[in-house]
Amino acid sequence: MSKDKLTEYDATATNNTDVGGVNLQESSMLPSDVNNAIREVMSHLKDFSAGTSGLDVLSFQDDDNSHQLKFQAPSSVTTTTTFTLPDGDGSNGQAIVTNGSGTLSFSNAGGGSFLGESGGGLGDIIRVHENELNTSVTVATNTNGLCAGVLTVASGATLTINGTLVIV
Repeated sequence: MSKDKLTEYDATATNNTDVGGVNLQESSMLPSDVNNAIREVMSHLKDFSAGTSGLDVLSFQDDDNSHQLKFQAPSSVTTTTTFTLPDGDGSNGQAIVTNGSGTLSFSNAGGGSFLGESGGGLGDIIRVHENELNTSVTVATNTNGLCAGVLTVASGATLTINGTLVIV
């Protein structure tokens, strides 16, 4: 089978007998076939480094290759998105958030934030594993709030609901 992308190559070298339509069977290979195959592999490497042909799982291995960290796209991607990572590693308690246009930055996590916004009612509040609301928050009309478990409002903080309050 012709290998037309890096992701199609086999980990067993002898199984890579057709690179981009260049026959590499040892019994019928010409010296020019080797040159053409090398050129074909180089074009595959260029496509990969340019981001036009990629992997479905990005894997980072530790020093002895015994464990990996992997990033994987969802099974169905609806749009091509480029995420730009922030510089540095943020501060203690911060999380990576998006501006909705692919630019990622560090922002304080929890404590009454609206997906990176503070008290503006610009997005849905999603609270997981947070027991106490310790900053004032307004839940604007047509936004959602969710808490997994009990949520208490700390002394001095307020929770303002504009619209319908549903307690389940």
